[in-house]
Amino acid sequence: MTNQDDTNNLIEQAILDPILLQKLSDKVFELLLEDLRNQRSRTGNFWR
Repeated sequence: MTNQDDTNNLIEQAILDPILLQKLSDKVFELLLEDLRNQRSRTGNFWR
């Protein structure tokens, strides 16, 4: 089994399980917010 196969299996599980899909969505959102905060801290007041 390849890494791609493992990834595909995890995606299929997440799509079929609403609770797992919500947890995954929440984690992705959390990581995006963290990334935005990090970008703002690096740029300072440039974008404000």
